[in-house]
Amino acid sequence: MERRCEHCGDRFIPRPNVPGQRYCSKIECQKARRKAWRKRKLSTDGDYRSDQQDAQKRWRENHRDYWRRYRAAHPLYVERNRVLQKERNHRRGGRVIAKSDASDDGSPMRSGYYRLMVVGGEGIAKSDEYLVKLDILSGSYPCPSSLCDCKQVT
Repeated sequence: MERRCEHCGDRFIPRPNVPGQRYCSKIECQKARRKAWRKRKLSTDGDYRSDQQDAQKRWRENHRDYWRRYRAAHPLYVERNRVLQKERNHRRGGRVIAKSDASDDGSPMRSGYYRLMVVGGEGIAKSDEYLVKLDILSGSYPCPSSLCDCKQVT
């Protein structure tokens, strides 16, 4: 009984020992089958995903200068990427890009230590100053029950 390959659409006769075969034996179709399997496995199996991330991290640590050497050896790749990045930046309206796990709420304030002093106290000897630590919380951060009557500054 013939079937149609899910990748190329050609007809093929499945192997008797693989009753659910959905891809023919062409190299491109087998690559597509493995790619689909890997995508499915990454989305459904947390252990597999974690193992893959660990393996990639180890590879990057063992090949720290890979991309630097690749870019040095492939100037056309560098130029093409530069042109495409300019186009992407233009489509974004000039907004700065960042890593996908970085977030920016647009606030100029950052968490850290700040000197707190009286405004207009410049030039006064022995003006009191305080070193304070500010932790900037996102608007979606849950308000502790003891502070639930606090107001959100926008």
